[in-house]
Amino acid sequence: MNFKNLIKYNNKIIEGVYLFAILIIPLAFSPEEIFGFYQFPKEFLLHFSSNILIILIGIKIILEPSQIINKINSNKLAISSVFLLLFSYLISSFFSVNKLGSFFGREYGMSSNSFQTYLALSIIFISVFLTYENNKNIFRMLRTILISTTLISIVGLLQFIAPNIFETFTFYHQDRIVSTLGNPIYFGSVLMLGIQLSFIYYLLSYKIEERSGFRFLYPLVIISVQISALILTLSRGPLISFIIGISIIFFSYIFMCSKSIKKTIIIFLFPIFISLAIISIPTAEDDNEYFDALVERSGSLSKDLELSIDIESGTEFLSPNSFNYRGENWIGAYKLIKSWPTILDNSSSEIKRLFFGYGPDMYIYVYPITVPIQERIVISSNAHNIFLNIFIENGLLGISALIFLIITFLYISRLKLFIGSKEEKFFIIALLAILFSRIIEQLVGLAVISDLVFTYCILAIISIKTSHSNELKFNIFNSNIKNLIPIFSIFLISISVFFSANNFNKFISSINLGNGLREINNGDIEAGIKSLERASRSNNRSEIIETELFKISYKIYQVENKNDSIAASALLPLMYERLISFEGRSPYSFNTQLFITNITWEMSKRNPELFRDESIGRYIRLRNLMPQYLGPQEVLSNILVAVGEIELGKNEAEIGIKMSDSAGLTSAQSWWVKGEAERVQNNIQSAIDSFGNSIDEASISTNLEYDKEHRDFAFMVLSYQSMGLIYENIDINKAIEYIQEAVKIAYNTGNVLLLEPRFR
Repeated sequence: MNFKNLIKYNNKIIEGVYLFAILIIPLAFSPEEIFGFYQFPKEFLLHFSSNILIILIGIKIILEPSQIINKINSNKLAISSVFLLLFSYLISSFFSVNKLGSFFGREYGMSSNSFQTYLALSIIFISVFLTYENNKNIFRMLRTILISTTLISIVGLLQFIAPNIFETFTFYHQDRIVSTLGNPIYFGSVLMLGIQLSFIYYLLSYKIEERSGFRFLYPLVIISVQISALILTLSRGPLISFIIGISIIFFSYIFMCSKSIKKTIIIFLFPIFISLAIISIPTAEDDNEYFDALVERSGSLSKDLELSIDIESGTEFLSPNSFNYRGENWIGAYKLIKSWPTILDNSSSEIKRLFFGYGPDMYIYVYPITVPIQERIVISSNAHNIFLNIFIENGLLGISALIFLIITFLYISRLKLFIGSKEEKFFIIALLAILFSRIIEQLVGLAVISDLVFTYCILAIISIKTSHSNELKFNIFNSNIKNLIPIFSIFLISISVFFSANNFNKFISSINLGNGLREINNGDIEAGIKSLERASRSNNRSEIIETELFKISYKIYQVENKNDSIAASALLPLMYERLISFEGRSPYSFNTQLFITNITWEMSKRNPELFRDESIGRYIRLRNLMPQYLGPQEVLSNILVAVGEIELGKNEAEIGIKMSDSAGLTSAQSWWVKGEAERVQNNIQSAIDSFGNSIDEASISTNLEYDKEHRDFAFMVLSYQSMGLIYENIDINKAIEYIQEAVKIAYNTGNVLLLEPRFR
């Protein structure tokens, strides 16, 4: 094999690898009982492909170093902007509140914002750019995107037509198709990009206007399948963004390339009518279900924009719908950017956070700090706005890099709008239109692996089409840096080996996690624990693995605690030590903090002298981790009163009451805790008032019925009981009435009250 053939084959292998990644990543998924995470195969395949590409690029550097430098010089501004964004992820990872989590990803299979992910995307970008020879390379890539988009669309349509048969693929929204993406919004985002790229591919490579009959219509039928799937996701953001992008493409084509306006209109309208026919196909479900849902979601958009604000308190609170959920994120994100608060005992300065953010993939840990006050704990891993999210995670460095990238691609595209053929001009405008629609979609959405791959392909194509071939030719062998070639190649290969080893461990861990979950679901607890232990040894930073292990261990503890207190006592320190160890690796995990708090409380009941203070400290830490959530606040006040810190408990209960009032929530527990504190302090009238308020609040939250599923119900029962205990020495008839009411409610719900025998 001669030298030129070696270069040629290396280029073909590089192209084959990134085409494989583009094709397979949107299609790849995993049921929970195989790899543990639905999205794991997508992330693994992205990283696996990029690791191979790093080695192949290293070989390419050895084979043709001068050509690579000349290619980079042909559009160094575009390449610099992409790698500057990557650099911001690297630097922010070093200053992250959880460095390894930002570098490798907080949870493998669920991390789209880590440095490793953006490194992999940048490698695909540079691979496409460096191996470009002619438009055939671009059209092969577009054809691959079309095939991938079509296949996931077919899977989505099959879910729509036969939901029971394809329920395996359903992961998130049961009433909306998700295909192999696990979430209708993720699916919609990929389709939004893929459909527009499919249109461009057919318009430019297929010469569709020159065709007639079947050869004219069948490509449009394929696009119709894609549009049908997009509509059935019922994802408003991707749908609106698609309409904006495709409208720009349509008018651009009309003015620049169309030979027949009539045919062009048919090209763009025909798929819409066909897609409406496709989604009208009768299914096993209600035929009008999707139409009704689409109309409802479209009509509710204006209502979703309404944001309620308590003028007196200044506290924002939102109704539980998708847009207001995003509004809640935006409010919290704005507050974070204003103050850059610390997380627990993290002492990082405000200036450091302003410049470098909290770290890639770390939004989930800072979201609870400034979120509007709410009753239920809702975790969000993304701000649902690309600019807010990257500002919070990557700071000024990250947001500046993103804006620079956007401006750069607009700048380098300007010349192509004045030179070249009409088709080339249209191609650039169409690609910019897709990027514009992507930015619109990302103002309310979040990026995941599949749509990020498509986005970086678009960036690569624009970079190729705007490069300058007349740049000064550079011969590395006439320079002083020729000796660095093998060193740099070895460096790249070392990077690949490093990341490959990490990815292999994650792969083994995910297999064991899947095995463990399957064995536990089948009732083989012992085998399941062993599998989860193996999973943890391969990936000791996984919160999900540790959560599963703790839940199983705690269930065993509860059983043993009923049968043998000695055996149960032996389990407690083992669980405690494991959780403390994991806390060192993931200190801001809510689940971890919750579990440690539960365990220390159990240990304090057995050994109050050693664990009482730590238990109180843990509850305070848990509350401080999620200061805007009513639940931890109420539990803290309850615990303080239970351990005898009456005044502190009462103060925390009053804080809970104020939080509830400001957000329009009920606070039966806080009122009951305050009442108990007042009763112990012999403030009888205040106690009576507090218990009465607790009953009133619980009545509101349970809709004046005894709803045993509502958390406030238990405190209604306890308040009746406490009122009975107070009136025992004041008015025995009233005492009996309150106790009888408590017994009646408890009897109807199966609750067991530790009532004084004299009241029975």
